[in-house]
Amino acid sequence: MSPQEFQHPSDPGPGAPLLNVARGNAMIGADDALRSILSSVWSSLPQDSADIRKLLQAGDVHRANRLLHAIKGYAPLFCADALTAEVVQIEALSRTATPAEVAPVFEALDVRLQQLLAEIQAFLNTPAA
Repeated sequence: MSPQEFQHPSDPGPGAPLLNVARGNAMIGADDALRSILSSVWSSLPQDSADIRKLLQAGDVHRANRLLHAIKGYAPLFCADALTAEVVQIEALSRTATPAEVAPVFEALDVRLQQLLAEIQAFLNTPAA
């Protein structure tokens, strides 16, 4: 996929949730297991995002791709379809594009990843079912 072929998935609209708890429970099987995974994501994703930005700024798209690949691995478990599609597209783009081409689309994705983190935190702050 070239940067020219990259298309942002259809935006579900402002305020649409990016965390899909029902999907997470269906995929993972138990609320406590979902909470454990989301706790790990909540702890690691801020650093991963910062590292991806730094790697792209340093011109190391290959190491940035490894971190994007990890995000792509867990996104389908509990993320909204549009966010998952965007992660998949950007990870694919990062396999062949230059850092300068990946950086702006990652910055747009990172805004949604920060929203996802806020939703994860809110979920983790609610009592378990």
